[in-house]
Amino acid sequence: MSEDDPTTYGGLSPVAALSLVGNDTRAGVLWALSEARGSEGDPPVLSFSDLRDRVAPEMPSSQFNYHLQELVGQYVERREGVGGDRDGSGRDGGDAATLHADRGAGYALRSEGTFLTRLVRAGTFTGEGTREGIPVGVDCYFCDEPLAVTYEHWIAEVQCDGCEHVYDHNFTPPGVLADDPDAVLAQVAAFNRAHRLAFARGVCPLCGSEPSASFVDPATLPYPRPDHREVLVHRGCGHCGHLDYLTVGETLLRDPAVVAFCFAHGEDVTTTRLWELEFAMTDDVVDVRDRDPWRVAFALERGDDRLGIVLDDDVAVVDRTWNGAEHRPPSSDPF
Repeated sequence: MSEDDPTTYGGLSPVAALSLVGNDTRAGVLWALSEARGSEGDPPVLSFSDLRDRVAPEMPSSQFNYHLQELVGQYVERREGVGGDRDGSGRDGGDAATLHADRGAGYALRSEGTFLTRLVRAGTFTGEGTREGIPVGVDCYFCDEPLAVTYEHWIAEVQCDGCEHVYDHNFTPPGVLADDPDAVLAQVAAFNRAHRLAFARGVCPLCGSEPSASFVDPATLPYPRPDHREVLVHRGCGHCGHLDYLTVGETLLRDPAVVAFCFAHGEDVTTTRLWELEFAMTDDVVDVRDRDPWRVAFALERGDDRLGIVLDDDVAVVDRTWNGAEHRPPSSDPF
């Protein structure tokens, strides 16, 4: 492996790091440490004997120790107790009983182990894992038929049954599921807003890397259902492969001028559900001025007031005007 190849903090290739978990005992160790942690406080330290009792009480100590040490340094760390090992590796020799005598030493999840188990937890649920046709209280902006949310296989979708236009189609973990339909709507709306705004700010919501940004024609995308919009913004993460498509309005929801303009007219776009914001769901206020390179204009009008924004080929704001005058809002992100 060359120095240019990707590695984890444990110094392993991604494939090697994943292969470490390919064993029931090792997976059990990670889950036991995750279960002990819960959602509060620092990662708890479990002694060797406690961990073995929770995972594989019938397994010989030496065999359990082998599997445990395979995780140490990548997903698990050894916390030093009285007379414990000095490097945190748990590999200072001796038999398992002597090495792991309960003297305050023990094992805890490293950040990598916490993140991995949280991903698994995020995909688990109890009860029914689908929801059908929960009305969102908004009619389609194209055909006036009622919109509804459906949820299945990690996908929350807001679609019009009349014209089949999809307003939202997003990876959404099953933590949004609840018995109360109103609670489902609230959770889906809140999660998808956070997800979209992270991408709009230029941060991958999964791994934190900087995603690319480009304009795309919806007609060129491999989706079988119709899209009434003329342009979308593609955000793609080259590190983890996460991607999404945002409308121009969604992309500008974090723009301080848009936030200020709407607030001045009684609209709080920082809390309103995305599907309730017509300018974020349609291209009614968008004008594609050029496609090679892209140049896209966005304009909001409220009474006699008008906010205009122009985006260039890199989806960067190159011009803002408020009632015809150049507008330079504070540089800080309102979110």
